[in-house]
Amino acid sequence: MRKNYLRLFLLIAFLFTVYSCVHDEVYSSENPVSEVYSSKSFWKEDEKYIKNVIKIYAEHESEIKRMSGIPKWEYAMSMGRYDETFLVVPIVENNKVVSTLSCARFDKKVYFKYDNTPGNIVFFDKMLFGKYTRHKTETNKNNSSSAQKGSICVTNFYSVWFPDNENDYWGSGHWESYSYQNCYSYQDYSNPDFNEGGSSGGFDYGGGGGSGSTTDPNNPPNLPPCEKLKSQNAKPEFKSKITDLLGKLGLTGETGYVEKTNGTFEYKNVASSSENANSLTLGNPTADMLGFLHTHVNDYTDDDGMMHIGFKIFSPADVIYFNQLVALAQQNGIPLDNIYAVMVSGTGTYQLRFTGNINQIKTVYANTKQQYNEMYIKYFQVNDTKSDELNFLKFMDEQMYVKGVSLVKMNNDGSFTAKTLNADKTGVSDSECPN
Repeated sequence: MRKNYLRLFLLIAFLFTVYSCVHDEVYSSENPVSEVYSSKSFWKEDEKYIKNVIKIYAEHESEIKRMSGIPKWEYAMSMGRYDETFLVVPIVENNKVVSTLSCARFDKKVYFKYDNTPGNIVFFDKMLFGKYTRHKTETNKNNSSSAQKGSICVTNFYSVWFPDNENDYWGSGHWESYSYQNCYSYQDYSNPDFNEGGSSGGFDYGGGGGSGSTTDPNNPPNLPPCEKLKSQNAKPEFKSKITDLLGKLGLTGETGYVEKTNGTFEYKNVASSSENANSLTLGNPTADMLGFLHTHVNDYTDDDGMMHIGFKIFSPADVIYFNQLVALAQQNGIPLDNIYAVMVSGTGTYQLRFTGNINQIKTVYANTKQQYNEMYIKYFQVNDTKSDELNFLKFMDEQMYVKGVSLVKMNNDGSFTAKTLNADKTGVSDSECPN
């Protein structure tokens, strides 16, 4: 009987050894997509999205891959999101995490981008190859996710136990916490100038996720900026307000509208003017404001013979008010890419949109609105040979230190042109929204 037990034990040990060898061989395969996906994450993941992204990567690996190393899909994490919009997978080479690959879906396209942020690499490296395996997730922080539908932040935390004495693992010691943190927007992934790796064109997503969950069909989430503008411009109420304001450029005071989150518009016509400035009172920004539209009227001469000349582009006060709306939206869970500001003038109609991440929301300024206005007037006078678009973009960037805010011209034919500073900030680069 004892011999039979011994033989049985040896047989089990042999089979276990064979299984272990096969398992290791599959795990170290040079073709990561040949593995059968089985999540080893500490958290619940969006399995449907992960499997669909694995399929896309397998079909387009030659177009996506920009560095050596293997994606370890079994450790892919959707960071608490279950709407088929985001995941990150560690890239492993020589038993070390060397990078991470973020896979984000905007509307019906998936975009890939490498991220070499040291903290994010350490997060996965400790998880995969840490010396100590005793760990805990921090439930008060775990799966922190802020979805701004176009500007999104994701965070995960966990801790690893380090004993004071390696021979007494369950004795005294301390925990060390690690986190993965990333804020991103559509522009981060789709910018064709991005040269650190990943794909700029995006790949068709066949997972059936659509545009994500939403309760507002007039403001669908996860749309690229161009599609968001087209969606807005297709709304009859919005178009009628633009038409109305175009007809009021000959007035001696600014007029406008504030759009509320419930879709209603509130007319504003309490305005003031001076020799070189016109202003419209919109009231204090409130959490139920989605955006505002207003005129910068044509130049005119009053009854006293005084010539009134105003800017035909956004003013510093417009930028500050717009950022206040963005900050309120972030606090109240409103998608940041739904917030807008429109300026209607005789030389063009322009719109401001927030395309940065939440860390770029400007709430503190070095100067008051009045001081910025005086600086703005002098800036335009000194640079009077340059276009209003260039002067505005440079002033916002270099004098107000506002980042993540984009200028878009709303053309008469219904198309849109994004206006950005060129590489050396000496001119304006145009990017046309496709029809």
